[in-house]
Amino acid sequence: MPVMDTQDRKTLGVVSAAHTLVHLIEGALPPLIPLLLGVFGTDYFHLGMVMSVFSYTFGLGAFPSGALVDRVGPTRLLVLYLFGAGILCLSVLFVQKLLPFAILLGFLGILGSFYHPAANTIISVGIKERGKAFGINGIAGSLGTSLVPFVAAFLGARWGWKSPYVLFGIGVLIVGFFALSLPSYRMQPADRKADSDDGTARGANRIITKALVLFYLSCGLAGMGNRGVLTFLPSYLGSKFTLTSLGLDSVRVGGVFATLTLIAGAAGQYIAGALVDRYRPQRLYIVTLLISSASILLMSFTGGLPLFLGAVGFGFFSFAVQPMQNTIVAKLLPKHRQGIGYGFMFFMTFGIGSVAAAFSGWLADRFGLSSVFLAMGLYYVASMGTMYGAEWKVRRQEGSR
Repeated sequence: MPVMDTQDRKTLGVVSAAHTLVHLIEGALPPLIPLLLGVFGTDYFHLGMVMSVFSYTFGLGAFPSGALVDRVGPTRLLVLYLFGAGILCLSVLFVQKLLPFAILLGFLGILGSFYHPAANTIISVGIKERGKAFGINGIAGSLGTSLVPFVAAFLGARWGWKSPYVLFGIGVLIVGFFALSLPSYRMQPADRKADSDDGTARGANRIITKALVLFYLSCGLAGMGNRGVLTFLPSYLGSKFTLTSLGLDSVRVGGVFATLTLIAGAAGQYIAGALVDRYRPQRLYIVTLLISSASILLMSFTGGLPLFLGAVGFGFFSFAVQPMQNTIVAKLLPKHRQGIGYGFMFFMTFGIGSVAAAFSGWLADRFGLSSVFLAMGLYYVASMGTMYGAEWKVRRQEGSR
């Protein structure tokens, strides 16, 4: 079994630190929503629109970023993301109104979109223990996602809503300097001899293509469910739980409980990273989507301990899908197409998924926050059904050999 050497560990350390920070930046807005309602004199829908702007550019940029990875190499794009995102995060100090804030987040999303295609390609082609590396990197990302409600809520309540962005901006600039020392990984050229195969191989490729289409559609549906839940999870939990004995307001209560539930995502990432090298990732993915949908639907109908357990289940299983998705792309696509493959996956997950933030805000304004979780649970159900169709096509093709 291949073992990580010193360079692999260094590379994984830089990539994982960058992953934590990209999700700290991505998740900074939701825990600040109760503050921003008053700061900007706005409502859930318009703040959901701002989140959609970030998420859409975050996902939309991933597709061309994936193509750039295949052409110029992933390290250059990783460095560009780190320095560019750091400068933009510090620029929030000059923002006073909602529209400029939305525009700044749009550009921040574009730069952030460079991360996933670049980092996943570095892991796929540059680190020997690929599955383990995906799991560790996923843990780093889920730690960012789980810690940001607590960190952003407490920083925002204590030093103002801009302080989380300033702190995270300083962090990505520091990691950027370490990233300058990473190797310049080059992509492998296409194997033209392998591409010019017989009719049987072309038929198999058509099956794989159809399965990829369904897989990417499943990623988009799961991305919508995930974005809707994460956007309003701190506000929802802050409205359901109280910690008055500790003197905490609803902003910080939401941050505390959101972090407590999402921290389970780190365990989900680790376990999933270990399992995908041993078991068929497509089947694991389907089961994980099923349990994620059940957890979200439980949150929409309950309170107290069942609500908290449903949120923990969502944190664990919804983040466990990421090593599975990454491994599925690595298995279904050749190495010289993995950059664009990861790019399109993250376009579907974050770009298409971004519409759920605004839609969830509309639902919250009209039907209450619990309606958001009902709708997002149904998105996960649809994602599971679509992925089952993709797996059925691949298994059918494998059985015909």
